[in-house]
Order: sequence, then C-alpha cells, then structure tokens
Amino acid sequence: MSIKKRILIIDDNEELLESLELYFLEKDYIVYKAQNGEQGLKELFSKKPEVAIVDIRLPDIDGITILKKIRDKNISTKIIIITAFQDMETTINAIKLGAYEYIHKPIDIEELDRTVENAIYEKEEVQYLEVKDEYFRENTIIGKSKSMKEIFKLIGLLSEVKTTVLITGESGTGKELIARAIHFHGKYASEPFIGINCSAIVENLWESELFGHEKGSFSGAIKEKIGKLELAKNGTIFLDEIAEIPLTLQAKLLRVIQEKEFERVGGNKKLRLNARIIAATNRDIEKMVKNKFFRKDLLYRLKVFEIKVPPLRERKEDIPILVNYLVNKINKEIGKKIKRIPIDIIHMFKQYSWPGNIRELENVLTRAMILSKDDTLDINCVSNLLYFDKKIFTNCANFKTLEEVEREYIEKILHNTGFNISKSAKILGITRPTLRKKIKQWNII
Repeated sequence: MSIKKRILIIDDNEELLESLELYFLEKDYIVYKAQNGEQGLKELFSKKPEVAIVDIRLPDIDGITILKKIRDKNISTKIIIITAFQDMETTINAIKLGAYEYIHKPIDIEELDRTVENAIYEKEEVQYLEVKDEYFRENTIIGKSKSMKEIFKLIGLLSEVKTTVLITGESGTGKELIARAIHFHGKYASEPFIGINCSAIVENLWESELFGHEKGSFSGAIKEKIGKLELAKNGTIFLDEIAEIPLTLQAKLLRVIQEKEFERVGGNKKLRLNARIIAATNRDIEKMVKNKFFRKDLLYRLKVFEIKVPPLRERKEDIPILVNYLVNKINKEIGKKIKRIPIDIIHMFKQYSWPGNIRELENVLTRAMILSKDDTLDINCVSNLLYFDKKIFTNCANFKTLEEVEREYIEKILHNTGFNISKSAKILGITRPTLRKKIKQWNII
C-alpha cells in the first residue's frame, strides 16, 4: 500500500477551504487546513506536508511572510500561492522566495490539481545530485577523467620550468585557466600574470602594446608607455588567440622569443625579456602553417611543450563534478541558493554535444538557475535551453532512442486499457502523476 501524501491548505475563505478539503480528500490525500497564517505555520512546522496551498492575503500574516519563515526554517514543503490580486510585484517576491507556483483566483481546479501532482512528483520520484561546496575554490580546473588527470600532471611539471607552452583546444574549454594554473603553481607565482587577447588589438597598436613606446615615437605618443613584456617582469605573458597575430608581427615576436630581448617603439635601449610566454589558440595552427598563414619557426618556438585540452563531449564523466562546481560558482555570483540537481538533468547533459564546451555549460546553468523557483534546478528550464540533434542519441540511424521506445510502449499500454490512467500506471509500474506528465510531454492521444 502506498503512503498517502499530505497537503496543507491555508485560506481565510471558509467555503473555499472546505471545497478544496473535500476535493483533495477524494483524491486520497491527507488534508490539513488553517484559516490564518499563524495557525497555518504551526500545522506546517509540525506536519511537514509535501505541498501547502497558501492564500497571499490572510487576516494576520500574509503569504509572503509565510514563505520567508518557511525558507528560514529550510523546510522542503512545496508552496503554491493562490491570490485574487493581479499584482506583479507580489508575484515576483513570491517567486524569489521560493514559491513553487502562483495561481490566480477564481481557481481552476484542474490547474491546481495538476500543479499539486507535479510538485508531489518532483519530491517523490526524482533523484538528485546534492550540491556540495566544501571543496569549492575559485579558478579551479575541474576534472577526474583520464585526459584531465594527464593535464594536471603536465601543469605540475611545467610550473617548475620556465619554458614556452602552447595550449590548444576549442573555445570554452578552459585554456586560460590552465595557463593561470601553470603560473600560480610555479616559483614566480607572486610575479604578474598578464593576459593579451591577440584578436582584440588593432594591428598598428600591436608593437606598442607588447613592447611599449618612447614619448614622441609616433603621432599620438604624448608620453612614454611601458609595454606588456616589460610589465610582466619575471611572471607570465599569456597570448590568447595567438593565431590571430598578423604575419608581419609574427617575425618580430619570433625574434623576441629567440633573443630574449626587445626595444620599445622609438627607442634603442635593449630590454631583457624575463617573462615566460604561454600561448593559446582554438585554430588548427598546423593547417595555418601549411597554408602560409602562420610561421613554422614561430610555432616551433611557442610549441616547446603543447597541452591539448579535450572538448567537453570527450570528457563527459567530468560533467557531474563540473555542474557541482559551476552551480556553486553561479550561486555566489548571482545570489541564488540552488542545492539540488535532478539526476535526469545530468543524463541530459551527458547526451548533449556541448559545441560551446564549459563556457556553454556555465551559460545554460546560469540561465536555468535564474529561472528556477526554489532550491532545485528546474529540468524544464534546462531542457528549453538545449538544442538536441537526434544523432546525439545514437550512433546508428536504424536504432530507436530510449525515449522513443518508452513512448511507444506507454502508448500501447494506454490503448490496451482504454486510456485508463490507474490501470496503465499500475501495469507500467509508475505513479499516475508520472504517467500524466509523460502523456502531456509527448502529447499522446
């Protein structure tokens, strides 16, 4: 025998209170009720129901105050707010405080019933990944896959020697984080780490940015400027998007790396290059060399050691810990308190190809977290932000996806039972709310 679910109704309208009580009693719920906020809070704290339906306007304390008290007590009851008032500010406040849903009066009983069942379903049947922050540190490289463990070893080795490094990989894979890790784990960690986006600098200002210039060396040079190579001292120069440097400047950079010295634009004093150079690119730089867009000798100078960063689709075993890390990071940045990730979201993330890599994962999580109403990441918010290609789900076009097989089987059971929800759910071994959700999701007729 299944355990009955508990529901609390808080409303000062006695007629509505009694009609909702009768409706949910017939649906086989255990129903508690209260006609004011204080009485409702006592029932809520003592009974801890799965769902509470709360009127926003009560004679003593309002629904917003009840939401605040529930949040402070960290109770997992899903709160459905009902109101006769079309008040945008109150709606926003209720959602911010973690209301599961906001329903207007006069109440559509089918809408309320569906909302209650969805809330019960989420609490009852979804498995969660709990978000933990005890190991959270900012600017950490996250990974437990074999490829990432190899990169961690390389970072350890390269942090001890001051050689040039080329980091290659798709956009959004974390190339700058690796460059920073090499720098900040080495003996010159207290020295500057200076990043330069090579694609963002205008060509005629490149030499001035890198080498600096003397006063009066060209039109507009009204004072002396110290370049990035000089500012870096004994630290690290990180040349991001190195493949975007024009050919004319590649020769000058090559000479600086070879000779370990340079001059400011308009100057004749030799300055020593003491900084380590780490470069990064998302381009196929070997192909650029073949097509004469990048100097072979410069590539060899930069590529004394190369780190190839795998795309996220090739290290999907890292997704759970990446999600944990990023949710912690985003919680701190935007003031959210997401604590649980439905396992179905992790499965969905593992099926997705992530063309934008970790940067795209962080973007999707940020938007989904903003849209989620309580401390649990909303799977609907996530799925709406992903764009699946059917090829993702299978390596063979003749095979059906698990979702397609499941849908066909459910349709077959429904047709055989004459669309009897109770019988179908029993045969399928799932609850009625779950079955109704799947019927709605797939628009089964």
